Amino acid sequence: MMRNKKGAALLQVLLITVILAGMATMLLRASLSRSTAARKTRRTVSAQMLVNSCMAEVNTLWSLKSPEVFARDMSQCIMYCSSSSLTTTCSAANSVRSHTCKITINGEEYEVTAQFTQTSPTEDSNKKCELQYIIESDVDTL
Repeated sequence: MMRNKKGAALLQVLLITVILAGMATMLLRASLSRSTAARKTRRTVSAQMLVNSCMAEVNTLWSLKSPEVFARDMSQCIMYCSSSSLTTTCSAANSVRSHTCKITINGEEYEVTAQFTQTSPTEDSNKKCELQYIIESDVDTL
């Protein structure tokens, strides 16, 4: 009779252990997924903030141009012409297709490069140049 009580007590302890282990696993899984989602959200927001800062810098660079120079550069999909000529075209040797922004946040410096992905406007109805922003630095440190 004594053996049955020991076996029943052992079975109850094992059952409670399994239930507690299952609950702990579910809690850890839920907490891990929340922290992973928060990290991804923070990384996305940080990257968007860096791109927006570089976009503002590029817009400022373009706003300083005369309308003629701006039209020439956009017709060739370039940031600017390294020669100071105001001719209607810029030679391939003088054309600059990218601009690197250096953004400092909390003492850390980040680099974002804005570059045109093609050499002339696309052939669709809007005739647009495609500008791409590349984050060179690690955004996880923000």
